[in-house]
Amino acid sequence: MYLLFITALLGSAYSFPTSTFNNVTRNTDLASQYVLPGESFPTFYDVSLFIDPANTVSFNGKVSIRIIPRIATNVIVVQAMEMTIRSISVFTDRNSNENLFTSFTLATDDTHFLRISTRTQLLPDQPYIVNIDYESKYAPNMFGVYVSTYQQNGRTVNLVTSQLQPTFARRAFPCYDEPAIKAIFRTTIYAPAAYTVVRHNTPERAVPLKEDVAGYVKHEFEDTLVMSTYLLAYLVSNFEHVSHEQNPIYRVPFRVYSRPGTQTNAAFAMDFGQKNMVALEAYNEFPYAFPKLDKAAVPDFAAGAMENWGLVIYREVALLVTEGVTTTATRQNIARIICHENVHMWYGNEVGPLSWTYTWLNEGFATFFESFATDLVLPEWRMMEQFVVTMQNVFQSDAVLTINPMTHAVYTPSQIMGQFNAIAYQKSGSVIRMLHHFLTPEIFRRGLVIYIINNSRRAAGPSDLYCALQQALDASDHSIPYSISNVMNRWVNQGGFPVLNVRKSAPNANSVFISQERYLTDRSLTSTDRWHVPVNWVLSSNIDFSDTKPQGWIPPSFPATSIDIPGLANAEWFIFNKQQTGYYRVNYDPENWAALAKILQTNHAVIHLLNRAQILDDSFNMARNGRLNYNLPFEISRYLINEKDYIPWAAINPAFNYLDIVLTGSSVYNLFREYLLTLTAPLYDEIGWEATANEEHVMAYHRNIILDINCRLGNQRCVTRAQELLEQFRNNPTQRLNPDLQNTVYCSGLRGGDRDNFNFLWEQYLATSDSSGQNILRNALGCSSNPELRPFYMNQVFDAHSPVGGQDRHTILVSVINSSPENMDAALEFVIENFHRIQPRVQGLTGTTNILNAFARRLTTETHAERINQLISRHQAILTAGEQASISAIREHIAASIAWGKDNAAVVEDWLEDNYGEPKPEEPSAAHSTTAGFIVLLSAFVAFFNIH
Repeated sequence: MYLLFITALLGSAYSFPTSTFNNVTRNTDLASQYVLPGESFPTFYDVSLFIDPANTVSFNGKVSIRIIPRIATNVIVVQAMEMTIRSISVFTDRNSNENLFTSFTLATDDTHFLRISTRTQLLPDQPYIVNIDYESKYAPNMFGVYVSTYQQNGRTVNLVTSQLQPTFARRAFPCYDEPAIKAIFRTTIYAPAAYTVVRHNTPERAVPLKEDVAGYVKHEFEDTLVMSTYLLAYLVSNFEHVSHEQNPIYRVPFRVYSRPGTQTNAAFAMDFGQKNMVALEAYNEFPYAFPKLDKAAVPDFAAGAMENWGLVIYREVALLVTEGVTTTATRQNIARIICHENVHMWYGNEVGPLSWTYTWLNEGFATFFESFATDLVLPEWRMMEQFVVTMQNVFQSDAVLTINPMTHAVYTPSQIMGQFNAIAYQKSGSVIRMLHHFLTPEIFRRGLVIYIINNSRRAAGPSDLYCALQQALDASDHSIPYSISNVMNRWVNQGGFPVLNVRKSAPNANSVFISQERYLTDRSLTSTDRWHVPVNWVLSSNIDFSDTKPQGWIPPSFPATSIDIPGLANAEWFIFNKQQTGYYRVNYDPENWAALAKILQTNHAVIHLLNRAQILDDSFNMARNGRLNYNLPFEISRYLINEKDYIPWAAINPAFNYLDIVLTGSSVYNLFREYLLTLTAPLYDEIGWEATANEEHVMAYHRNIILDINCRLGNQRCVTRAQELLEQFRNNPTQRLNPDLQNTVYCSGLRGGDRDNFNFLWEQYLATSDSSGQNILRNALGCSSNPELRPFYMNQVFDAHSPVGGQDRHTILVSVINSSPENMDAALEFVIENFHRIQPRVQGLTGTTNILNAFARRLTTETHAERINQLISRHQAILTAGEQASISAIREHIAASIAWGKDNAAVVEDWLEDNYGEPKPEEPSAAHSTTAGFIVLLSAFVAFFNIH
């Protein structure tokens, strides 16, 4: 499952620290309450569903389950949710006339256990048939079987679809709803004749088996392969489709379904989806197993997409491309999400997890390969280079003490849903990328081939993965000093990540001392967690960034490790972690940081662009939490005036955004603005506003960073041009702006509070049915600073007549929070006042945590801390565990920012004054200081600065 805006889900990755003993005791209790007892297991389901989208309340169903008891028992326990049980019968295969059923109970709590009692004990290893007739409610929150709608020719059209991951198959029919409990499924859907497109995981059966039912058209489907319940899918609609028949790139029938009139928008998904499947099948050396692959674009869908085997369901904005409307970023996300779901056909569907405790086995691999395998088809998009920026972003979330590890025991439905977070996705994908490099790409690939073959149609755990990778490693001529399981256990079972402190043993030594510690944003907190860390390095005297195999390992011990590096004494500078393939930060002694600043200013192309990104990100974050004097990253950043590649700019942009937040209102804020405008001036002139025909894919992202900085920070040329473009669009709405420029242009036109611009863009939102265009407008409208229109817009979150769908309402507040400090404060007051209204109106399970996590990245002051306390005191009674965890993260980030102000504000202000302030009469302008002057400056503070 691909969750859109996954970085907004980080709050569910946090937990509250407890003792190990209490955790074990609590987990044992939860397992006994929520995990199926295992007295029996299914081998075959025969499901009949009666679905009429015109009935938006409920549907009827029948299920016949062939079960086998493991022990002698007179109780069968399955799971069922939000349904009325009409009848149950239990028969043996040998004597179908004897009904063994006596009674049942259906839990009213979130265990969802349906306990079926029999008059005699069921014998172990003997088959029985359990028949259940029921009525089930449609899910109101898009988790389960639910009704979706769209507008066509002025009328509302209904359809029914499903989202059963992770614990919602039990809303479709009573079942053993845990990922390790697999079976074969036979499905029949009865639907009114008015709904002509009825799809399931498998093709329709050629020879019917079931009886007809008056008033319904019968759709019988072929039996599935052995699979988990959560991978089933249903679609009852009037959709239309495009097929691969005109260009059959892939060997399996491939279709894209969407609402009528959008079929031309499916061309990209059709082409890329097939090519990507070809590449993945070749990489994994294992054929996709189902007889078809459908992709369906649904207007209302909770996730970005869901990897149902044979019928992948997407949110419209995650599958359809509208030329002239869809942005480059949305097109790339569509490719990534298509690839992500394709990857799941092997990692999740063919081999699934033992339980949702190991969600990362599904989502981590899908996240790694969504970039890696998109690169196989579209290498010009530079997806694996962009991946480094994704990894740097998740560092921010993984740098708090309360973060959960990749493997994190979960039992309740809400805990399980909370597993689908940035740790399971981006962190796990980043750790898997590190594994890919320290094993070498080919050994990694061979190990995965073994993993899939050995565990096909089975549930696997981390040990199964490690065993397969170890087998491939042992058969190669490559070696590492530890077993794969020993290395990975610490990365998987501990939260957080390390920082390596690298120091020369002596000024002229050919060795370094390396110590590691857990990197925490709040340095008043400590942890004893340590890792097996693969390291490699580049010397200025031997510049080779290409070979990313480990040259050494740092063990999980407290004393520093000494590593000999021949030629180090003669090197002017050195860099650890080639291409930032390792999931960790690196801190050097000040002399090496200064040397890196010097080479970047004189010849930055000598350093690999991913390591340029690493140096920027590591240095600013090391300074942010007091490990490094801010003078060093600021001096390093001077080179950006010559940097023309997108990746380093993407790496530095979050650091600039953080400084923009903490310096707002300070005496040097105007100097900070001048600093950024000076660095971006050459690129503003070079990149400009007009996209060229043959510019590279990432240029759209690069242009947005540069234009956003310039328009937001007051470059009058930028502001004027944005206003001109908006005026042209208002005068002639049929002549659309370049979609990649729309957010910048719209925000610039709204920041001053212009009422006419807001009303025009709001009308544009109401008039469009294109999900890509709606996303752009919804995000831009949050930029309005108008004190009357801003509340109107925020009220759309819970307005009963709001045109914004439930899946998107949280993005209203997120856009307001992110647009400016003033708007953030207004949004905070709004949330404090209205949290009880917001909570039931936004996307279930994740909407409020999305909002709270947006605050976590921007709240910085004591006043903010007080306002968060007010939020808690006013709404404590209704806060969920996920919301409480998000608030815990907010508090930790605020504490770190308050400490930042005490420890770093003066240093930052001094640097800005020295370099961008008015020069003193007897001194040359510091803004034009030379490299030599920089080295003199550094030599003074190196003498007293002690690296931590």
